[in-house]
Amino acid sequence: MVLDSLFILNDAGAPIMQKHWGTDLSMQRATRVVIPAFSRYLTSHTDITPIWPGPLSTTCMHIQRGDLTYTAVVSTEVAPLEILELLESISTLLYEYTGQVATELTIKENFVCVYQLLSEMIDSGRVVTTDTSVLRGLVPVPSLMGRVIENVSGFSTNTLANSTASHDAPWRARNIRHTSNQFFVDIVDRIDAIIDTTGTCVSYDILGDITCKSRLSGMPHLVMTLNRARELDDVAFHPCVVRRTWDAERTIAFVPPDGPFKLASYHMATQALSRSMPLRVLGEARCTENGMTVCVTVEPGETGSRSVENIRIRVPLDSRAYNIGVQCKSGTHMVTTSRRPQVEWTLDEIRPSDSAIRLVIQYSTRNAVQSDSTNAAFVTFEVPGYSVSSIKVDALRLLRESYKLFKGVRYSTVAGSFQVRF
Repeated sequence: MVLDSLFILNDAGAPIMQKHWGTDLSMQRATRVVIPAFSRYLTSHTDITPIWPGPLSTTCMHIQRGDLTYTAVVSTEVAPLEILELLESISTLLYEYTGQVATELTIKENFVCVYQLLSEMIDSGRVVTTDTSVLRGLVPVPSLMGRVIENVSGFSTNTLANSTASHDAPWRARNIRHTSNQFFVDIVDRIDAIIDTTGTCVSYDILGDITCKSRLSGMPHLVMTLNRARELDDVAFHPCVVRRTWDAERTIAFVPPDGPFKLASYHMATQALSRSMPLRVLGEARCTENGMTVCVTVEPGETGSRSVENIRIRVPLDSRAYNIGVQCKSGTHMVTTSRRPQVEWTLDEIRPSDSAIRLVIQYSTRNAVQSDSTNAAFVTFEVPGYSVSSIKVDALRLLRESYKLFKGVRYSTVAGSFQVRF
């Protein structure tokens, strides 16, 4: 995988940061021809694909996170998923460094730090590392005082803080000391599902992440035991995990990095899925004489007596829609007509005892709406304290250190790619 250039664009399609690894000719081609054409594509189209064939034998691959678009320009044959995964890693890393979803303002305030991160992650157009713990040792998290010094003097205050890293565990420095030794685990299940027009689930997957925050002294060795470890497949581990122990015993043995890191990502085996739905959403569309009426019904599902929170339902409408009217008795709604008309419905909470809630959208079109056209609503939600996969931490043991370990585990379930068709 070789990148020619990488750009971070704002919501208007203008570059706020760029980095190049190709020749001067490829840099001029990307800045003067490719990115201007790609920006016009972003602002003029509603159905945007992650991969766009650009001019002059180039390809633009991008993801949109918040108000920013992370764009890679390539001119050779590459694996698209690797590029998209790299862009996702950059977005996640900026979130961990700044403590919020990156915006144009945060990029400008931390310009030197972001540029150094890109330099450490990618060398000569090839990925070197995306590991957060390694990068934190190379590029320290920016502070207010550091930014002031950089702005006044023009010099960076960042130094190689990880010079004392262990050869056996390069992700962890030696002689780390904490006043209290704590280790926290977050297990987040993500549901990817497609619900058809009859309310039947036609596609269902559970993926998950095990993220940790370590504040342990010395060089601790941890062993984590999960209750349904043998029902996990396609597991991807942090480099700190001893893979042979997992293959032989289905336990996770590792020397943790200091600070936050992702221990593992997993997929639940198909035969182990119960197709449990924390939230039931059903959509219905009816053609009228001059437009269409869309009804979206939401009711609580199986959550183990937990409430479903932060519910957002986005309903894209016909591109010719106008005179849009919305009726709902609960939550708030917002109508957007900038690129493609859509309605976003927000509900703070649905308790298990709540009854069904309905959203009704009515709109007109300048031309007749086809009755056989497929529409969809896109749903996001979270259920704190509930694990749809039933994955639990049975035990977490500390080895080779004598201090007492304080540990905590949290579970939650969120919607991933959750789509309701009607």
